[in-house]
Amino acid sequence: MGKTVWMFPGQGSQMPGMGQTLVSEEETKQTLVDLGTRIGLDLTTLLTTGTKEELKATELAQPAIVAHSTLLATRYAALGNKPDYVLGHSVGEYSALVAASVLTPSEAVYLVHERGKLMNQVSGGTMAAVIGLNDVEAAHHAVESIAATGEIVQIANYNCPGQFVISGHVAAVESATAKLKELGAKRVLPLDVSGAFHSSLMTPFAPRFEDFLASSPFEAAQAKFISNVDGSFHDQPDDLKRLLVQQLYSPVRFEACVEQLIEEGVDTFIEFGPSSPLSGLVKRIKKDVKIISITTLEQLEAEGIRG
Repeated sequence: MGKTVWMFPGQGSQMPGMGQTLVSEEETKQTLVDLGTRIGLDLTTLLTTGTKEELKATELAQPAIVAHSTLLATRYAALGNKPDYVLGHSVGEYSALVAASVLTPSEAVYLVHERGKLMNQVSGGTMAAVIGLNDVEAAHHAVESIAATGEIVQIANYNCPGQFVISGHVAAVESATAKLKELGAKRVLPLDVSGAFHSSLMTPFAPRFEDFLASSPFEAAQAKFISNVDGSFHDQPDDLKRLLVQQLYSPVRFEACVEQLIEEGVDTFIEFGPSSPLSGLVKRIKKDVKIISITTLEQLEAEGIRG
């Protein structure tokens, strides 16, 4: 019998009006109000009328995405569904931990709000998506040759075959962009982010975030959680906290996570979020698995799983 993983996207999946469906019902609307109260934000307004510019701010985008994703997944779980595995992409790991009963939605939103505020303090960095270059080893050498000059640049996300993301100082990312195009990259697209996430530029902020996590109540995972950091399964609170700290400055190994899940017998991938970027990545990693994308309550109904 096949197994199912619930997936949760990270920053970049947000969009204006993404929460309109969630405020159409009083129960989910009230949950949004309660989640916003925990962090002193009007999440209802942010998710319904927030502008693209507002939603770009890291400290707003991250709680907005996690609130949206966890509301949909919690609704799905309330209908009697449970995941065998959970997987998040970057900040999506917090939504995954809610689905695995490690965190409450309120605690997850609180943590990512604090995480976003810390990440927003990083200056002088940027990120870029590299499309159409399959020789990852050559890309590594190119990036490392630039980093050897003293500027920070590294591969931050391994998303799927032919797609990865680089992160670091602006000048170093620009130099890497030129080299990667010479190697055959079809496109290198600058990402509209506030800093060099998943790079060593984030390391100075890790101890402060570790302090936030230390007092946060974590439970043992009730579904198998696979970490972006090492592509392995973890279920104990101390391990999960350690990995969330490391994730700040470590690459997201999404492709390796998906490959490991397939080895485990997963044949159904369900994505919950404002949009469904991970579904497209999974299709490029493994074409013959079942993929379901749920971005609205209406899609829950269309799947015949809305209560």
